[in-house]
This record gives sequence, structure tokens and C-alpha cells, in this order.
Amino acid sequence: MADCTFSRHLLLRRWQTASFEQGWRFRADWFLPEVRTVVRSFATASTVPAPTAKSLGAARARNGVGISETMSDFRALFAAADRNLDIDALQSLAEGWAEGAETLPPISCTDVYTGLATQAHFQRHLHELSEASPGAAEAHAMAIIGLPGHLEGQGPAWTLLVKLGALVQSQLSGTGAMATYRSSAIHIVFQVCEANLSRLAECRAAVETLDGGGLAPVRMTLYPLGGDSDFSGRWPELP
Repeated sequence: MADCTFSRHLLLRRWQTASFEQGWRFRADWFLPEVRTVVRSFATASTVPAPTAKSLGAARARNGVGISETMSDFRALFAAADRNLDIDALQSLAEGWAEGAETLPPISCTDVYTGLATQAHFQRHLHELSEASPGAAEAHAMAIIGLPGHLEGQGPAWTLLVKLGALVQSQLSGTGAMATYRSSAIHIVFQVCEANLSRLAECRAAVETLDGGGLAPVRMTLYPLGGDSDFSGRWPELP
């Protein structure tokens, strides 16, 4: 039993690593209960039954993962196990994804509390950037304005979320940036230029003064969307 558990854990880690190396975009969204079911089946019988593959595909669709990324992730499983790809299982995965996508409600663009983009709309925007003309993603970056740690797990009261969303919208007006609220942080995708960097610095400063300074200190980190460049050295320092 111990050997079996270890082999499943090892396969899970290898699959996850291989998937990330093949371009999985949002690491925090990779693990799902259906992933564990697939690993259990594969580690036991070296196969992924059609219902199991379909369940994973449907779950990926419900979580906003595109069909291409879903299939690449599934291929990574077989690469991690050093086995040939099971075409029938891959087809079942794709069928499950299509069925899951059909059941999704229309994507709402605006979060009811913050007035910012919903997470689904935000992720679709990221996907569109990645699929756009060459260099589109490289010209953009993501800024994450992290709120204090004591808000983790509970989040601000809804009245504060309303104020926070209105403030961010006001600060970023005219920049073309898109923002969403997630996990006690504001995520912002924007086109990289000095003017936008300055506006983001001003936005961070404004957030620190919100609600009488109750959200201070606020940390802001910048992540390029394309390549491995580090733009942090260009980030305006604030007192």
C-alpha cells in the first residue's frame, strides 16, 4: 500500500512538472479532484478510462481552461509516465471538455461587488493576448497589488470591495488596463510604457490611503506576460 501511494504521489508531481514545462499558464488552477482520480487510475492500471478522462476534460472547461491547454496537459501525463499517448483517452478528454463548455453560463464581464472584470472575463482577456499577433503578450505585463495578509481567507467587507473597485477603476481610467479582484489582491493587465507604470504606482499609493489607511502597507509586483524579462527594476519606488 505504501509503494502504491508513493507511486501515485510521484506520478502526480511528475505530471504537474511536465504540464508546467509545456506551458500551463496558471499554476494555482492546475490541481483538481479529477486530477487525483486520473492519477489513481493510471498508477493502478496504466490506463485512463473514458469516463475518467471525460470528467477531467469537463472539469477543465468549467474552470476556464482552453481545449488546447487541456489537451497539452493530458499529453504531459503520458510523457511524465514515459508511455505512449492513449488517443482514445485523449478523445474522451476532448469530448468531456466540449460537454463541460456547453453547460457554462454566458461569461459576465463585471463583478457585482467591485465593478472590476470577473475572473472569467479577465482570464479570457489573457488568453486573447496570448493568441493575438506576435509580440502582443510581450508588450503587456501583470501587476498584482497585494492587500495585507490579515485579509487573506476572509477578504474585505463588501462595502470596502465596492470602494476598492471604484478607486482602481478611477485610477486606471484611460490606460487600457484590465483589473480583477482575486485572493485579497488586485490583478491588473496593462500595456508596458512609462505612463502606465506611473499610473500604476499612483494607484498603489491611492489604495494605501483608502479607508483611512486601513489597507496599508500594500505590496505591488510586476510579472511580464511574455519572455523571462524582469521589469521590477523599472518599477517606480514609493515611500
